Amino acid sequence: MMVGLICAKAGLIDEKARISISDLILCVFLPCTTLSAFFGAGLSELSSLGIIFLISALNMVICFLLSKYVFYRKAGTDQKKVLTYATVIPNASFLGNPIVESIYGLGALVYSAVYLAPLRISLWSVGVAIFSGEKIKLKKIAFHPCLVATYLGILLMLTNFKPPPLVSRLAISLGNCTTPLSMMVVGSILGTVKPKHFFSRLTLYFTFIRLIIIPLIVIGFMVILRPDPIVSGVSIILSATPAPVTGTILANKYGSDRELASEIVFTSTLVSIVTIPFILWLLTFL
Repeated sequence: MMVGLICAKAGLIDEKARISISDLILCVFLPCTTLSAFFGAGLSELSSLGIIFLISALNMVICFLLSKYVFYRKAGTDQKKVLTYATVIPNASFLGNPIVESIYGLGALVYSAVYLAPLRISLWSVGVAIFSGEKIKLKKIAFHPCLVATYLGILLMLTNFKPPPLVSRLAISLGNCTTPLSMMVVGSILGTVKPKHFFSRLTLYFTFIRLIIIPLIVIGFMVILRPDPIVSGVSIILSATPAPVTGTILANKYGSDRELASEIVFTSTLVSIVTIPFILWLLTFL
């Protein structure tokens, strides 16, 4: 993150470069990370993967309903779009995956990929619909590279097929780029914004919901369901990540409150440096 921040301050990473790097992460490096995570997966994990998928989907539905009817009732129309999107869709790919891998190892990214599948489907369907009012395009969603990598990974797991060493080494090598580049993108965002209104009452309110309330809701799921520890850990970690960069991109594209989108990304990302370790500490009591 510090390298990304310094590069942004030095002018080495501008908005155009950041978008290009983000596209590379989402379309090349992250799919390779996802695919390589399935290389060592077995059928014994199938039931746990189904559970984590349902947990993710249920969490999204609850977040959407709370955003629409409880959390942001007094917000303006454009503000509500930004806040709802960022509450339902966290920055789990860029910030969550590196944390999951650092704590549980590469094999845990199988669970991360399945947890993120509903989020990625929503990102290109419900997410766009929130901002634009456009109809959901299932074809575009189904063939997103991250989802294609998940399909291929599940197929490898079900068939127990081992890819040739050249293919597996290629996927692992490219996937190793995901964590450093993701963290650089996050750092570059912190390096380009001007924190003039970034600690307003609204941004702090959102940050509290995104980083504290939502993870506590997921912890409640875990206490009730009592799934495998790795399912609990991955679900809680990914739910505790800040507002996504894509919210700013979509707000800008569809004429919503881009300033607010930038503010909540900056504030929640900065505060998450403190809150994520706190949530990880809570994990020790489950």
